[in-house]
Amino acid sequence: MHSIGDIAAPRIGRLPDGRRVGIAFTSLANLRIASGGRQEWMRLTEEALRETLAPLGVTRIQLDPVLVDLQPAYPAEPALVH
Repeated sequence: MHSIGDIAAPRIGRLPDGRRVGIAFTSLANLRIASGGRQEWMRLTEEALRETLAPLGVTRIQLDPVLVDLQPAYPAEPALVH
């Protein structure tokens, strides 16, 4: 299988029509532009990314999205305001 770019932050986004899509980047620089400097990442082949996303029913991978939703998968506890 060919490489789609091997920088991935295994995240799922939504297309304008509501379908879920896996997110991948062709370079670390593109990941940083879209998600900021603190986004964790790992190198994955296309095959590995597809295997990770398949149990979730995600079959499409979007390369180098310009805007990535930075909401955490699990919301943090509400902050206490003093």
